[in-house]
Amino acid sequence: MSNTITPNDLFPDKGRLLLTGSGKEFIERIGIEATKQAILNVMMGENLRTQTEPLSQQRVAVLSGAIISLFTNGFLKVENFSDELSNMAVQQIKTTKTKDKGSLWIANWLVGLTGKSIQNVLRSNPESVDQYLKDFEQMIEETATKCKEEFGELTMTLGFVEDGSGKRIQIGWKDIARLTTAISSQTLTIRGSEKSMYGKLFEKLILGSYLTILGFERVNQNTNTKTSKVFWLSDSADSRESDATLLNKPNELARFDIGFIGKGNPEISKDKLSRYAREFEVAGKKSTSVTFIIVDRLPEKSKKTEEAAKLIGAEIVQMSMQYWVRELAQKLGERLGIKHELQLMEDEKISEYLRIRLATIPVQDFLSGLSVEELEEEPEVVEDDEVEVT
Repeated sequence: MSNTITPNDLFPDKGRLLLTGSGKEFIERIGIEATKQAILNVMMGENLRTQTEPLSQQRVAVLSGAIISLFTNGFLKVENFSDELSNMAVQQIKTTKTKDKGSLWIANWLVGLTGKSIQNVLRSNPESVDQYLKDFEQMIEETATKCKEEFGELTMTLGFVEDGSGKRIQIGWKDIARLTTAISSQTLTIRGSEKSMYGKLFEKLILGSYLTILGFERVNQNTNTKTSKVFWLSDSADSRESDATLLNKPNELARFDIGFIGKGNPEISKDKLSRYAREFEVAGKKSTSVTFIIVDRLPEKSKKTEEAAKLIGAEIVQMSMQYWVRELAQKLGERLGIKHELQLMEDEKISEYLRIRLATIPVQDFLSGLSVEELEEEPEVVEDDEVEVT
């Protein structure tokens, strides 16, 4: 039986949704209400990274549970599972296509690797695998011996895995060493990939939610026949992709580019601005557009960025400002004549108003068609800095 079972077979499907599911499934798995709370907090001027940290912690915890489930299934279904595990993982790595990141990650974790580890430790050289595995197995043996010496046998046995029929498998320090190594590698991988992923997810979640609150309907650009009060996400126009496009009236558009960018990247906002043109085609007709750049915050010396915005008639809004949603609504009113109650709303009423409106919006639908795998960058160990670039 052990010859036909792979780590993929042992890993629970619901856990896999956090690796390879659609963006919509990912948010549903993490929790829609938690996601809406994060959206609200960002709309009220709080830092995105602060809001996504609880989501990151939950994802790491759930995936740790999935790895424990993999080990439990393995002990019950695979003969000599602990001794066979490394070979099973390497076989899965060798037979998995590069694009199947979820399967590669699962196998990597079981032998203490992340994507970056394969590059840095093995230097992407298949001939290095055998030596690495020899060193890995030695590390597992030494760790188990050390734990036994330091912490004892724990009444002769560390624990048991038991299935519904009463089948019981004894596990010891060696098994725990493998398990904790896998969980540690998983944590490094997820932590390293989430910076990019959450930035890309929340670009759509924030813009989709905000434009819906303003009374605009999300449409598919390729099939849309409406000429006013609609928007679409991730539109490609000319040589530049905007994060959202709003069609207020026939041939009257606004384009939005949102970036969760820290003050440590002073040139990013300027670079975004330089890639926009004031006119582009919609349905074969030239349309005038206004560009809105939404950033976390501008650097202290932001004169060049402001000059670049002025040259193309663009507007810049900083999400670090507590009531930036009102400021953006006001700018939309000034530039496009859009009227909305947010524009004159008092400070103390804005948060509750947004909360009530968000409660009715199926925010997960803004992520339809997005894959978690597509959103993840190559994993790396993340330093705890303040700069975020999308």
